Amino acid sequence: MSELAIVFDLDRVDEVVVVAPLGDESSFRYFDIHSQANRVMRAMDDESVLGVVVDLANVENLGWVMTSAIVRLVRNLDYRGGLAVYCSASRSIFDQFSAMKLGNPWSHHETRDEGVAAIRSLLSNPGTPTAGDA
Repeated sequence: MSELAIVFDLDRVDEVVVVAPLGDESSFRYFDIHSQANRVMRAMDDESVLGVVVDLANVENLGWVMTSAIVRLVRNLDYRGGLAVYCSASRSIFDQFSAMKLGNPWSHHETRDEGVAAIRSLLSNPGTPTAGDA
């Protein structure tokens, strides 16, 4: 049995989890993407996690499998009242995610730090619009 590939890098900044896909589905097996997405969802099941930043710095394009895994993560957090933003997206991913209208705030930020700051700002000032451009 082969070992699972690491598909997502996870980082935690207090109440915010940063999820960074390490490639598109052409880089991984379908099973690995979904297995690793489940690992991320378990990490986000911690009630102290109030937001997620999807950091797209490592990918230029996202296909259907990786996109659906990311949407599942965002929706899972959204259903329990958490917040999600994304950062460092290429133009094609920015256009793709903008068209998908995944909810609020689901805005784009230039860097991971800006994304984390946006989540923190929203948590401390609910109802305040984010400075993202999506």
